[in-house]
Amino acid sequence: MKISFKNCSLIITFAQEKIIYLKIVEIKNSYIKLIFGLKIKQLRQEKKLSFSELANKTSLSVSYLNEIENGKKYPKTDKIASLALALDTNYNELVSLKLSKNLTPIGELLESNILEQVPLDHYGIDLNKIMVQMSNAPYQLSALVATMIDMARSSELSQNNFSRTALRIYKEFYDNYFETIENSVNNFITEYHLDVTPPVKYDALFSILAKEYNYTLNETYLNRDAELKELRGVVKSEKATTLFLNCDLSSSQKSFVVAKELAYNYLKIKKRSFIHSSLQLNSFDHLLNNFLASYFATALILNKDLFLRDIESFFQKESWDEKSIFKLLHKYDSTPEMLFQRVNNLVPKFMGLNKFFFLRFNTEIGTNKYDLTKDLRLNIKHKPGGYQNAEHYCRRWISIEALKKLESQLSAKINTDEFIADILHSRFYDSSEEYLCFTIAQQNNLNKKSLSSVTIGFQVDDLLKQKIKFWNAANVPFRIVNDTCEMCGIKDCKERVEQPLSLMKIEKSHRLETAMKKLKKSVS
Repeated sequence: MKISFKNCSLIITFAQEKIIYLKIVEIKNSYIKLIFGLKIKQLRQEKKLSFSELANKTSLSVSYLNEIENGKKYPKTDKIASLALALDTNYNELVSLKLSKNLTPIGELLESNILEQVPLDHYGIDLNKIMVQMSNAPYQLSALVATMIDMARSSELSQNNFSRTALRIYKEFYDNYFETIENSVNNFITEYHLDVTPPVKYDALFSILAKEYNYTLNETYLNRDAELKELRGVVKSEKATTLFLNCDLSSSQKSFVVAKELAYNYLKIKKRSFIHSSLQLNSFDHLLNNFLASYFATALILNKDLFLRDIESFFQKESWDEKSIFKLLHKYDSTPEMLFQRVNNLVPKFMGLNKFFFLRFNTEIGTNKYDLTKDLRLNIKHKPGGYQNAEHYCRRWISIEALKKLESQLSAKINTDEFIADILHSRFYDSSEEYLCFTIAQQNNLNKKSLSSVTIGFQVDDLLKQKIKFWNAANVPFRIVNDTCEMCGIKDCKERVEQPLSLMKIEKSHRLETAMKKLKKSVS
């Protein structure tokens, strides 16, 4: 049956839902085996039966019983009946998913979606062994597990942030520089004789995609569908592969999408999302492989040797010059995020500036709400916004100030530039840590009500003062900043949007603790 693209969004959604459903079925089946095995083990131990004794009573081998208890085998009906008889219980009780009181937290953990968010297999962790060990744990550990479940259900973990946090730590472990991908990019350039003199030509990239991987291009369909018009791209594979690209993308965004498709194919990445949207990255595999493809694409467009020379030259300027940022964006035909991500890759490795954070904030015009949608930290403790998404990020940060400035200019219709670039020398309140922060803010091409900013903040130390000549130039403003309004003790802050409620609770707790110690001393 020939399928048209008319219902492509439904087809893709259905296919993805089917994959997710099959994965859940597979997970649930393994959970059933685990629960059955835990019940057999608990009953055997209650009856004080050894494996050999239970084997004699059921005519099942010791090795098979061991696999059952470890959640690796689920016996057939006749064998379950034999086990029920030997363990002095009934068949229905044995196959029921209901667990005894001390095993209930384990059942709740298995039934929750929490473990589905945790890519245990990527870390060589055997879930079955963990569950078996937990089954032997005392009630205190069961209580701890129950507490963790409640915390996770009310936290970002239930919304897939565990995988995103795992990916962030994975990048930090490698200092955000991946030699194997850099080598793959070099091999690709050599193999296809690609001219990487900036800007890398979009036509040259798509020509390779079409010739080597049989892609065709459609730049009209997405914009005609209300549900698809905010997607950057969709890939549909049948006899030939079609890349449906949003015609409202900038040339740099189009090049990036095509370069990612080249990465997926050249690196032979199979587990991937076929929709170019962060909303569709719902598994650790998709997140990790999307990162690898993005890294490849960025390295392909912003050549390592050429870009390093440009960044070193920029850092040696006598004073801050936002026009230099714009020149780099136009020279490489790069998005702000690609530019800063490439800085994140190369500067720690080749310039030694390996103490920094990278942030991306999004906001909708008119909301005064700012969402931290991406973060990376290398060798530092602080970062703007802390960890509480429910709290209000410090409005003194240049990340948010640039967004507010851009929104104001757009509302007044006086913004003639494609981007806003800014700089801030920041010091955390009640801390000696200082950061030199670079920010670029821009309007979303596919949703004009949406704005975003990307920020790099390098920790100010002796090395930075050598590498970035303009770090204390007269045109670089300085400001005291903090994490969130709720945790901030700065007095008379004009930018504050919420009272320091969390800080007040902590201070009250400290005062109570001090008073109790005083009482104890006076009584003794």
